[in-house]
Amino acid sequence: MTSAAYWITLLGLVLLKQGSTSLLDEDCGGASDVVAKIMHGSPAGIHANPWMALIKTPTEFVCAGTLINNRFVLSASHCICKSSDCKEKHVQLIARLGEYNRSTDNESMHRHEDFNVVTFYEPKPFETRNSDGDIALLRLHRSVVYKLHIRPICIQLDSRHKSKMDAISKFTAVGWGKTENANASDVLRTVAINRLDKSTCYQFLWENLTDSQICGGSGNGADTCNGDSGGPLYSKVSDGVTWRQTQFGIVSFGSQQCGGIGVYTDVMSHVDFIERVVLESDITVLLPKIDLLDEGCLDNAKLGRRAKTPPETFPWLAQIFMESFVLSYGALISDRFVLTTAELIPEEIPLKVLFGEISESIMDFYKVSSVHKHPEFTSLTRNDIALLELEKKVQYSDLIRPICLPSPTNKKEQEKFQKKADRAQELTAVGWGIRRSSIVQRVNSTECYQEDLQDIGDKQICMEHPKSITSNVGSGSPLVKPLSHGNSRAFTLVGLASFGRLENHSRDVYTNVSSYVDWIGTLVKM
Repeated sequence: MTSAAYWITLLGLVLLKQGSTSLLDEDCGGASDVVAKIMHGSPAGIHANPWMALIKTPTEFVCAGTLINNRFVLSASHCICKSSDCKEKHVQLIARLGEYNRSTDNESMHRHEDFNVVTFYEPKPFETRNSDGDIALLRLHRSVVYKLHIRPICIQLDSRHKSKMDAISKFTAVGWGKTENANASDVLRTVAINRLDKSTCYQFLWENLTDSQICGGSGNGADTCNGDSGGPLYSKVSDGVTWRQTQFGIVSFGSQQCGGIGVYTDVMSHVDFIERVVLESDITVLLPKIDLLDEGCLDNAKLGRRAKTPPETFPWLAQIFMESFVLSYGALISDRFVLTTAELIPEEIPLKVLFGEISESIMDFYKVSSVHKHPEFTSLTRNDIALLELEKKVQYSDLIRPICLPSPTNKKEQEKFQKKADRAQELTAVGWGIRRSSIVQRVNSTECYQEDLQDIGDKQICMEHPKSITSNVGSGSPLVKPLSHGNSRAFTLVGLASFGRLENHSRDVYTNVSSYVDWIGTLVKM
């Protein structure tokens, strides 16, 4: 170890990049042969809109909609109306998924699938006067199995992103509605729509729009039209890792002539309604089994429900204190153990740990009863990892919960976790202070600290240093990756900050936690 390489006491942070954990369904927004570009519209690619739902009665086509998770279709509230005053509702609706050409049952060997609508939900009774609140959720009679041609579109649940979403101005609309030939289209068609000022819709439609409505148009006569109602207005949005097709609007109403100006229900204005209905409905969510060290790391292991905590909250993040001084950081991995790095942890001095979004009173601290450093720890360069055993069990809540690790007794699960971590070129470094995280890039270990003639072993991970210093990320700070499991906002622990430099463009070295799962298991399960 040269003097140029030393403990990480401060890692910089950049602005929080929320991962896909704020989306309704982790498997959303992907499609093949997507067409960048109805009335004067273009045929859509056959697999470009796998989220489209054709809503019908046993005898007739009614509306369009979008699949948003494995049990719900999103559509317009007026699509539920059987009478013009909406006092009479449809009672036998069917959502057809995987449809492209309504005139054929054979579409490139991928057949459509029909799902009965067992009930529907509206945020309030539909207002026929101005179509405000024109949104409905249709619950299907069974769960959808995703395929190439049947997948959900993304719904952004974090309402704090609304101002950014409102700044997006170019969209795609999709439907089987009336074309310029005055007939409903057999094949799914798309049209490019621009966000317009609400005053434009007033000039054309003589309707004052509310904050929960979007005015849209093409400027060239292209438009959504009769039959497109309930369909999506969407655009591609980055979640910090990948680009996903995300729904912004629902086709609501326009002029009878379909002349290029239309009104769309603003989806982001109704995310509380969507989340409440979808995530808190009495549906048994069947999730693939994950063999974990502690299943409490999921928001709700049984239902996969999302905890009511802000997305930037990391309820497993630990501060380790010696008296009133912060020595190190770490992560809660079970109700009795915190994982951290070994270098700064004394073995004979009383320590205490603070978790979560709680006040720093003496009652909030957990005392450490035992320190277990790795038996082969010698310095920062080798086996820099330690387990802190707490005097009493942690009571889990939305504010305090462990991070996910694979079961120490399941080698196949460990291999799955390791492969996913190894494939990730971007990981999240988590710190304290203003509670911001930083997306950091992986660096080839052969390029890490070569100038110091210092070898980085296979039990260490080399990452780019964050680009700013707006928050505290110190020795033992977790390096994490989101865990996709139902609607749970969960993370897996990949590494712990070991050492690095404070200079810009330097490298930071993390202990590779996956390399120590067997050792962790001997202590945590004892």
